[in-house]
Amino acid sequence: MASGTRRLLSGSAVWLLAVAAEILAGGVLVWWAGQQGPALVAVLVNLAVALRFALTLRPGQVPLITRYARCDVAGLPQHGEGYTRALTAFWGWVLAGFALLHALAMLGWWTTAALSLWQSVACLALFLGEHALRSRRLPELGRATPWRTCRAVLAYHAA
Repeated sequence: MASGTRRLLSGSAVWLLAVAAEILAGGVLVWWAGQQGPALVAVLVNLAVALRFALTLRPGQVPLITRYARCDVAGLPQHGEGYTRALTAFWGWVLAGFALLHALAMLGWWTTAALSLWQSVACLALFLGEHALRSRRLPELGRATPWRTCRAVLAYHAA
């Protein structure tokens, strides 16, 4: 078995254990928080992912989406790094915004279920729309597709 495949499988096992721990912790939070549990979990998950994006924007760090884009089959030209930095910041802010909206759902402004559905639709639309924008902003890379993005993310984590 190639070392890249071995690393991907061992990384996948760690990832699956982390997801299992998150599910268990989420279940405990939902039980402990009662009716507000789902909103609390949504706040924490959105904040954690937003923080993951934001921490890569610190000086001396490579932005998360830049890391992924460098693993794309077309590569990433130097002039595209500003775009991926801005995109990393954008996703961090979007997810932080959804964390705030879920916190407001805990106050009864709307239901967590409705907001979760709206967040899923909005994030999917933003993800797909970004591919069209990237194809226009960086035409030398060819047509950007969600499939290429997923392959680049997997390639990054397998390295």
